Amino acid sequence: MNTVIIVGLVAFIGGGAAGIGIMKSQDKGHKVLEAQTQSIDALLDGQTEILVAAQQPVILDAELKATLSATPPACVRELGGDPMSAQCALLQCWAMGNTSAQRPSCSAVEQAALAEYQNGKSSNDGPD
Repeated sequence: MNTVIIVGLVAFIGGGAAGIGIMKSQDKGHKVLEAQTQSIDALLDGQTEILVAAQQPVILDAELKATLSATPPACVRELGGDPMSAQCALLQCWAMGNTSAQRPSCSAVEQAALAEYQNGKSSNDGPD
């Protein structure tokens, strides 16, 4: 009989200790979920700001427009071009010929660009 009482008392104390442990872990879990919710809210606010900014029209000033129109795509690395290629030089020569009263002779540059094409090199290959 004493054994049954001792076992019952140990089970009761163990159950109480387990219940207290679970309550404490639930409090920690609640705090973690609350912090996570605040982080998600902050991320959503940041994404909303980005979307609002992305919907604003892009305004190009005259200087940037002039730079973009004066540089052929074959001369811009970010567009797959090579500023040192014959194709870039040829496009710049042609652009100069279209805008300049002193028309340059582009025949030597055309021959160099043609030789690059015949050798299988394009402006997308980049520098050797």
